[in-house]
Parts: sequence; C-alpha cells; structure tokens
Amino acid sequence: MPASPPSRYVRKQLSVTPEQDRALKRRSRELGVSEAELVRRALDAALADALAAPPAGSPLDELLAHTRQLGEGRRLEGGWDREALYDDRGYGRDRGDAAEA
Repeated sequence: MPASPPSRYVRKQLSVTPEQDRALKRRSRELGVSEAELVRRALDAALADALAAPPAGSPLDELLAHTRQLGEGRRLEGGWDREALYDDRGYGRDRGDAAEA
C-alpha cells in the first residue's frame, strides 16, 4: 500500500457478486475506508502474493514441486536437531573435538 495516496488514480470498472458486494460494504464500514480503498488493498495483497511465488509451470515452480514430492514420506519421526546429527556422525561441538574423534 502506498505511504500517501497517488495524486491520480486510473478508473476501473469491475463486476462482483451480490454476496461480494454486501461483504465489501460491510467491511469498508468496519474499517472506516471507502470500498475503492478496500479493493485497492485487496489488489495490493493479491499482487504481493503473486510476486512472492514463482509462476505456475515455470522451471523454478517445477523444481520446487519435484523437491516437495521427493520429501514426501521421508520425514524423521520426532524431528531432528543438528547437534544430535553431528554426535551420531562422531563430530564434536568444535573443530578441536572433531580432530580428536
């Protein structure tokens, strides 16, 4: 959301369902802002979410989906912690201990 309102807005016309219209009116009253401001806020939030995630079907999206699939069913019971993992491998807490092990 911009820190101060722009000096000029671009007018848009959109269609909403009757339920969306009622919800928009109710929420704008609750927040004490115009319906247009509430729509701008929702649009900002939706666009921010879209920018945070890679586009569907992109190589990055496919790689992330593949790595999630590989990890399914491979979770350790009770989780793990780094110190226990290092202890199991014979490493000490610092390099001096590791050299002695």
